[in-house]
Amino acid sequence: MKRVIRWIEESIHRGTEPVSGSSIWQLTSAPVISHDIYGEQIYASTDGNRIAFLRSFYPHNKMPELWVCDLITKKVAMVSEAVGGFASSPFLDSLYFVRPVGNEHCLARLNLKTLEQDDVFTFTDCPLPISETISPDERYFVGAFRLQGNLYGLYRIDLERGTWEIFHEKEDIFNPHLQFEPSEGCEILVQWNRGGIVDEDGNIIRSVGDEGATLYVVDRDGKNFRSLPIGKPHTEPITGHECWVGDTKQVLLTAVDGTVYLVALGEERAKAIAKNSGFNHISASADGRFFVVDDFRNGWLYLGSVETKRCMPICDSRASCGCPQYTHTHPYITPNNRYIIFNSDETGICQVYAATIPDGFLENLEAA
Repeated sequence: MKRVIRWIEESIHRGTEPVSGSSIWQLTSAPVISHDIYGEQIYASTDGNRIAFLRSFYPHNKMPELWVCDLITKKVAMVSEAVGGFASSPFLDSLYFVRPVGNEHCLARLNLKTLEQDDVFTFTDCPLPISETISPDERYFVGAFRLQGNLYGLYRIDLERGTWEIFHEKEDIFNPHLQFEPSEGCEILVQWNRGGIVDEDGNIIRSVGDEGATLYVVDRDGKNFRSLPIGKPHTEPITGHECWVGDTKQVLLTAVDGTVYLVALGEERAKAIAKNSGFNHISASADGRFFVVDDFRNGWLYLGSVETKRCMPICDSRASCGCPQYTHTHPYITPNNRYIIFNSDETGICQVYAATIPDGFLENLEAA
């Protein structure tokens, strides 16, 4: 199904960043909250020409509108009125989301290249997810939900059969940032907020206990639990921002001391590849060669090479990095390695921005 798409001109060119030569575009400018949380899954078409973002009139609207931006024309368009529960992958043109249909909710699929969308599953007796991910073959949609108290479960929807089942249970995974490994899709990365406290209404009272957060991996059937060697006792606790690195089966993450770590499945020790006491939100490029990370103290964005470990500033996001999530940058690199997409509340209202990656910048990062 393809709906009528009405493109709107909202973009504003904000000049050139003198430090790097990056051209800065404010892609959205309507007086409503627009953001691209979270950047770890890369809500973009595989050619890097279109991105998805959310738009709402209220700070904590659970069902915002879904919009897209064409980075060639810099125009934006609404594609769904009320949505939630996003899942994508750097190697997919599909974006999955939950939308209300009458008294029920459906899982919908949007093709970011063609803008065709269709409903693929109805949540008749299946719980709505608090975190979600889609397998690279687009057969399995995995969601997290609260079972009771601090016990949470992961369930798997088989989109081919139209069935669902709970396959994993764990305490304190109330903010799991679920991510299918994007190449083969056999493993699922899970964030574990050890010692966190959530009240009966779902409000996070304490995000972590003394141990801090860490990560683990399970197979998509819930078997083969593997804890990654990050967080205590291996490193400082993680910030809660992590992602798979292309098809390398490695995970990139930041720790609370600002260290960027790289760790592969089966390794006994994570590798430190960059450090800045403010490094926080992080995302890897689709080809696995680069990463973008913000300095949470001042909003500056940095680009780095996974191989050479070189890291250089690219632009000042001018984000306040305050308490609401939409004041955080949540940057990611488009799959064509042409733009960095990020949030900023520089104008007083969160908007979505794009910073071009100047010619030669990535080559300089990879230079020996």
